[in-house]
Amino acid sequence: MKIQFSNKLALSIIFILIATHSFSQWSVLSSDPRPAHDKGEQYLYQVFTAQQWNASNFAKPESIKWHNDARYGMFIHFGLNSYVNKDMSWPIVYNRKAPDQGHGAYPDSTWQKIWPSLFKLEKFNADEWVKIAKDAGMKYIVVIAKHHDGFHMWDTKYSDFKITNTPFKRDYLKEVINACHKAGMPVGLYYSQRDWYHPDYAPIDTNTIKRIPNPPYYEALPGKKVIPGATHHKYIDYQFNVVRELLTKYGKIDIFWFDAVWWGGMFNADMWEAEKLTRMIRQLQPGILINNRTSLPGDFDTPEQRIGMYQKRSWESAMTLNGSWGYDPSHPIRSAKSLIKEMLTAAAGNGNVLLSWGAHFDGEWDPAQKDTLLKVGSWLKKYGTAYYGTRGGPWMPTKDYGSVHKGNKVYLYVFNWQNQKLTLPSLKDNAIIKASFINLNEKVVWSKEGTNLQFNSPNLPDASVTILELTMQKPIKEILEKSTWSLFDDPAYGEKILTKQIKTTDWKQNSYTIDFGNVKNTTGIGCYNNDGNISISISTDGKKWEAGGNAKEKTEEISFSTFMTGVYVPGKTIRYIRLQGEKPSSLKIEVYAK
Repeated sequence: MKIQFSNKLALSIIFILIATHSFSQWSVLSSDPRPAHDKGEQYLYQVFTAQQWNASNFAKPESIKWHNDARYGMFIHFGLNSYVNKDMSWPIVYNRKAPDQGHGAYPDSTWQKIWPSLFKLEKFNADEWVKIAKDAGMKYIVVIAKHHDGFHMWDTKYSDFKITNTPFKRDYLKEVINACHKAGMPVGLYYSQRDWYHPDYAPIDTNTIKRIPNPPYYEALPGKKVIPGATHHKYIDYQFNVVRELLTKYGKIDIFWFDAVWWGGMFNADMWEAEKLTRMIRQLQPGILINNRTSLPGDFDTPEQRIGMYQKRSWESAMTLNGSWGYDPSHPIRSAKSLIKEMLTAAAGNGNVLLSWGAHFDGEWDPAQKDTLLKVGSWLKKYGTAYYGTRGGPWMPTKDYGSVHKGNKVYLYVFNWQNQKLTLPSLKDNAIIKASFINLNEKVVWSKEGTNLQFNSPNLPDASVTILELTMQKPIKEILEKSTWSLFDDPAYGEKILTKQIKTTDWKQNSYTIDFGNVKNTTGIGCYNNDGNISISISTDGKKWEAGGNAKEKTEEISFSTFMTGVYVPGKTIRYIRLQGEKPSSLKIEVYAK
């Protein structure tokens, strides 16, 4: 949907790169219009009243400044899953406990008994890991302490299911944290409240619910109230103990990264006594940052497997180096060019990238993954001044460009010069006094055309991104509003592959079918100037069809997503799209793929 916004929102929330159909999480006030406009995915937003928000706990603004300045961190996903080179927990654990559902591929006896008995980490070197992170240009590290499988990567006194009861014997987490401290690298701990191993974990009593197909995926049975299981209070006691242990045993911890996202009410703060728990964390570690995955607002939002939207409130996109939360050679490693574009686009939206990788089962860093990260690091050594310490704006990011500012400097990231130029609205009461390229040996040709600024394409644009440095008369105070947005502004949706104007006479028996000729990784369809009621179906072979969505409004933009390890990401294998229903008098469609 294309939506108009009032000028009152210009300096607070600007709508760009909406995280649709993803396992992302935005904590918002009830005055925020996003949930109402993003009708199909309201469960992505946890809405708080001002009273609820103000009653919660937050880090002080000065405590989060370093995180906003850092822009780029490392997310280490490593555990028992590396024995089979798969994602953590989701494809592994056969018995996922409610409210989660479904099954992994391995029985309890395999991942709980056999794999730990083989866990030796012969090639693990924490100092090497941290050095690679620094050489890759990363400014902080978040490491998995416990994932959904319940395996403790530290020497806890509250469970025997832990790393020190393997042949490795040592405290893995302690070694990583110590290496970070030694290198002056801020370090955070990932801790999942979900626990598919712990015998007392029971955030909902399954006798009180029935399953439903959409978030939160369960509802109370008639005459029942959803309550915790009988043993869950014991799990809460355990959780307070291990969190306290983590924050008193290893020195300074900079971030605590929870992972039981609200997801339309699937999880809630009462399941963890989250207000009490997070206040304890801040008492034990003054200045620590806490994300928003306890169903409290927290200090920053957490979109996942895609770059988020522009907003003043801090956010961090959790991304993967190869599409997997762990080492998985079946997934191709992404290019340094694509990673750099992702990082710059996030910065232009005023957010961070937390990039995940995973080691081999023996603790060795995969050479190909290391090589890619070091290429990014080499680029950042040259041009990091245009990235680190910046804030998003003054111009809103698109697929073609983004902007950031720092003091009286503005940096333009241009990925694609449409029509050999870039046209932007002028800033009020703040003129450009100097313009130069920081990664090209050419002069910037630019002019003021009415109320716009026009920058001409260089003769030889950089193959990845052309960066312009604009020296302004004074520091940036004005963030320019984007008056309209489209779902497909989000780079996660790829490129437009089809535009078609469909006439009434093109329909056959109230049906119109699009055939791409071969399968495409199709991410979505936009229906414009629609005055009908259209149902959309999709197929790979033209025989078996599944529902793709409905277009009832004049403008409807519908995403096609695939569920991947706990997250919906844009992209579905499609060859045919079929429209059925009332014939619009005139319909324009646009299809996107990547």
